[in-house]
Amino acid sequence: MLSFLTMMMISNAQTLNNPKDADGYYIVKWDCAQGAFAASNDIEADETFTFAVDVTGTPWVNWLKETPTAAGATRALAINKWTNYGDVSGGTNRLKQIDENIFAATWNIIQMASTMNVEAATGIDSIVYIYGQVFGFEFTADNPGANWWMWPAEIPEATAIDPGTGAIFRTLAYTGTKTSPEIWSDDYEGGLFLSNNTPEKGYTVPCPQSTGIPGVIESDARIIGHEYYTIMGQLLEREPRQGLYIHRILREDGTSEVLKMFKVREY
Repeated sequence: MLSFLTMMMISNAQTLNNPKDADGYYIVKWDCAQGAFAASNDIEADETFTFAVDVTGTPWVNWLKETPTAAGATRALAINKWTNYGDVSGGTNRLKQIDENIFAATWNIIQMASTMNVEAATGIDSIVYIYGQVFGFEFTADNPGANWWMWPAEIPEATAIDPGTGAIFRTLAYTGTKTSPEIWSDDYEGGLFLSNNTPEKGYTVPCPQSTGIPGVIESDARIIGHEYYTIMGQLLEREPRQGLYIHRILREDGTSEVLKMFKVREY
């Protein structure tokens, strides 16, 4: 009887076309450089990464192609999500199409926290499990939510994603070694991400483009300045106190040197 109920629960769950890891969880980390899913979800709870879902072979493919209900609208996907340590911000749910059936957004789970117990989620060896449900919405040029919380007839409303593990995916056990600088929904252009007309922390467009940090040029000229960037190329106002970042050294002769730096968390 228990086995039958388990099979019923799984069959009623949403499924994705994402690859799975050795333990059966969906791999949701998108490798922007390769344009493909990564080999694993090798992320910690406060590391920034591009999250992606592939809905190939699911009822969402036909739903996305149907004529939108709202006049002049486009259909897209979003994801309602929560964790074993509490909820993340409800404004961080829109996904952006990056391929025919693949939708994505750049996330930092801890930065998106709303009611999450962040202290527990970033305790040594803590693992964050992410649960959720993909749903549809429609947007226009001036209305990012022309229609909301839409579902294909084949998928019962509010059906959760479950690859057979309960959660969609899980993070690595926390060590603090992958802490990323803050990101916001308006850090990069791209649209769809100011859902509440205010910037959302820990959330931005998929695979944000670098601002183009110059490469390394060796020189003995006098140093005249310093610049600091996130690992995704965003210029920072000051040198970070922790985490991974880029340090650009400016020299009097117009050349520069770029260093990849990492600072451990300060206690």
